[in-house]
Amino acid sequence: MARVLVVGTDLQGEQALLQRLRLASALPEGQVCRSQDLDDCDLLVIRDTPALRNAALRMRQQRPRLHCWIEDTGGQLREGHGCQDVLDDGAIGRALRGMQGSSPGPAPIRLADGAHAITRLLRERLPLRQGHALLGEGDQPLLLLDLQQDQAVLLEESASALVERLAQGFEHLYLDALTATQYQALAGNRARQPLRPLLWQWAQRSRHWQALDERLRSAAVKLLRWPDFRVLGHDHDGFRLCSLLLKRACTVEECATLLELPPAAVRDFIHAAYLCGYAQVVNTAPAPLAARAGSPDHGLLARLWRSLRGSERHA
Repeated sequence: MARVLVVGTDLQGEQALLQRLRLASALPEGQVCRSQDLDDCDLLVIRDTPALRNAALRMRQQRPRLHCWIEDTGGQLREGHGCQDVLDDGAIGRALRGMQGSSPGPAPIRLADGAHAITRLLRERLPLRQGHALLGEGDQPLLLLDLQQDQAVLLEESASALVERLAQGFEHLYLDALTATQYQALAGNRARQPLRPLLWQWAQRSRHWQALDERLRSAAVKLLRWPDFRVLGHDHDGFRLCSLLLKRACTVEECATLLELPPAAVRDFIHAAYLCGYAQVVNTAPAPLAARAGSPDHGLLARLWRSLRGSERHA
């Protein structure tokens, strides 16, 4: 537990500051609390006045383990030892989580660790629309997931920066379980956004799909249902792939040949659909296109292809 003593501000300002610290720390509810005793606090926050700065300096000399921050008239926080760098929410959160006097509370329940485990868990939980989770890297929480409402809450970075970070560090990420109460406390008044479009972009930018790509060398893919249309946007090739894979299971090679697409673009689509739970890998791959040329099923495939081409010409 991080206990915070605020000096030099009114009650309304103190409550606003404590709420900001709670949101920045991403700690469970009650883990950042108000203190009224200098001998029982982990962090002292003072208003930026000469008298309070001098008093804080004396306090820190007597209590070297005491953390002290200065809040200026604009609400910005700085270290009390004279550093002029403004503490952003990321620095505030890391400091609060790492304070000597803080108690970590009950150990979080780790749901998944690494790309493979996270992918498997999301594919299992997303269709059930149950539960809440925190996605993090190292000691830094990055994203809150509300699987019930299919929503996400970004904790520190912009959406574009977060997607790149998730894509690059997929193997180093983890998912921890949250109760509904913990989720609400951490989310606070932060903006909610649709979860699936974020997962879709994350998956398409990631290159940590070696195991899935190995399976796709000898397996077909079937789309279970239409994706959320927000994930496709104006992706014309994505709509064509959906139309094809909803009708039948196809390999990457078949998709690329039938729709005249680069295999890499097909794999990127499958990665995203797979992480979001829309796609299923069929382990028994259909025979190659050339081998089915004389089969009765070939006529159906040809008609499907003509239908897709016809719809494109009239679009």
